[in-house]
Amino acid sequence: MCTTVSTPLPAGLSAEAVLSALHNHDLMIKTLCPALVSYTFESGNAQTSATYCVTDKKPSGQTTYKLTLTNRATGVDSLVIARPPVGVLTISGKWRVRDGQLIEDVDIDGNYMMKKMAKGNVEKTHPEQHGKLLQQASA
Repeated sequence: MCTTVSTPLPAGLSAEAVLSALHNHDLMIKTLCPALVSYTFESGNAQTSATYCVTDKKPSGQTTYKLTLTNRATGVDSLVIARPPVGVLTISGKWRVRDGQLIEDVDIDGNYMMKKMAKGNVEKTHPEQHGKLLQQASA
């Protein structure tokens, strides 16, 4: 199940500034996880590709999952692997800066109900996350 979220870059904000924000893993984690409880570095290199163990608050309670962020020349790839009681949920995102926009292509894999719920959550929350990230990039 795929979805795309795109946000125009604010006037005066350079693609380089947005790329710098995308490559800042600490900023990405804090932006992607608005109800962040904690996160720890697990493996890799924060300058290129690293895996983190993230604990986040959700409406259903606290959840812990693996998040891998891989810096790319035109953005960052994100990979969430969560193991809720109903099965494994994988959310793969490609965040790119192109044509004056921040574009996130998201692929969601899991059982039917989890995919449907996750897609709705992405479409609801990620535009706000884009806005926060772009705001940080311009700071």
